[in-house]
Amino acid sequence: TMTNFILASLCTFSFISVSVCQFHTVSVRPAEDVTLMCSNFSKFFSHVFWFKMNSSPNASRISAMLSAESNVSLSDGFHFSKYNMTSNITNLFLKIKEVNFSDSGLYFCGQYVTAGEAPVPAVFTATHLQVEDVSDRLLNLPRMILGCVAVFLTVVIVALVVKIRTIQNGFYSFISNLDPDGLNYEVLHIRPKAKNKRRPADEKNLKDNVLYAATR
Repeated sequence: TMTNFILASLCTFSFISVSVCQFHTVSVRPAEDVTLMCSNFSKFFSHVFWFKMNSSPNASRISAMLSAESNVSLSDGFHFSKYNMTSNITNLFLKIKEVNFSDSGLYFCGQYVTAGEAPVPAVFTATHLQVEDVSDRLLNLPRMILGCVAVFLTVVIVALVVKIRTIQNGFYSFISNLDPDGLNYEVLHIRPKAKNKRRPADEKNLKDNVLYAATR
């Protein structure tokens, strides 16, 4: 996926060091609250941070805690009215209130490790936060309707074909089961009688011949 590709690219160029990393994807609607979780880091817990990355390769630090019981510190540009970082020793949480489209991006939980001259964030958990666009859902609605109509028409056509095949098979079975002798009898029985094609002139000649023979 695109998320894995970006993380792999960051690791390749040493922007982020991945250690015991988990990947998650969270979808949320605008104006809703969302809570991101970082788990299984209790053995590494020492000055843990939440990072965010948008389109640039540089990760922006959101918040930090020195320990599970310590106070939370937010970086410049992030406010407690929007972000809240908490911990229950085994899990670290970041709550984002009333999300909007600008909150979409990759969020990382981890700590800074020394890599060369400058420290880089070591990631425990990576979460891709996706704020759904309502307009995109409305655009997909006609496609869903057309898909349902196509499926319905396909089912109707298949049902009609099956019904026609069934009727044809029943008709052929009925014809094949009929008695051939009975059919011939019916044909002979309804055959019309032959018409008398003898003309009146022929009958008159026949009578004249009979009278002539009688007078002789």
